[in-house]
Amino acid sequence: MGKLILDAEGNPAAPATGKARVLVNSTSKRLVVVKDTGEIETVGGSYNQSTANQTGFATDTYLAGSAIAMQPGSPRIGTTYRLRWDMVKTAAGTAATAIAVRFGTAGSTADTARLTFTFGTGTAAIDTGCFELICHWRNVGASSVLVGVCRLWHHLAATGLTNTGAAGNAIILVTSAAFDSALAGAIIGVSFNGGSSFAGTNTVQQARLTNC
Repeated sequence: MGKLILDAEGNPAAPATGKARVLVNSTSKRLVVVKDTGEIETVGGSYNQSTANQTGFATDTYLAGSAIAMQPGSPRIGTTYRLRWDMVKTAAGTAATAIAVRFGTAGSTADTARLTFTFGTGTAAIDTGCFELICHWRNVGASSVLVGVCRLWHHLAATGLTNTGAAGNAIILVTSAAFDSALAGAIIGVSFNGGSSFAGTNTVQQARLTNC
């Protein structure tokens, strides 16, 4: 039986021009490539997902399967975070829904919201919807910028979860203010706030971080 065992190590300096280093990072235990440009790429990206239903969301609530730890050397320009999740709403709750992309070290609502997508008010009607959020870094470092889009498909045309959009399709685009992304131990994730009296159930979450 063939086996390949690699010693884990910290990311080294960039190799000579025309070369690349492949190693297992000692912090993440993931396979990484260090390019001659100094860029560091985690092979295959990083993932997370929900392991149980999550309920509530009348106040700002961190989606439990959305958190992904940033890999050593990331983010870089083009690092992309994607989250898909569902939400089933009862007839309760008629406030606006706010969805925040958070970046910090807590992996909770204590982390700063860097992107906030605010959908129009909901209505007193049962509804089921699926959200998809995609964002990526335009710049990194002390003046990094995230740009993102959040889309909601839901059963009702312009009632239930939101009155934003038409024919059950709502799309919001947001660009962040500049912030410092050079944060050791950083985590990216998402919180969901359905507003006062909202009663929701989330069943599925799938998070992915690529080009990291």
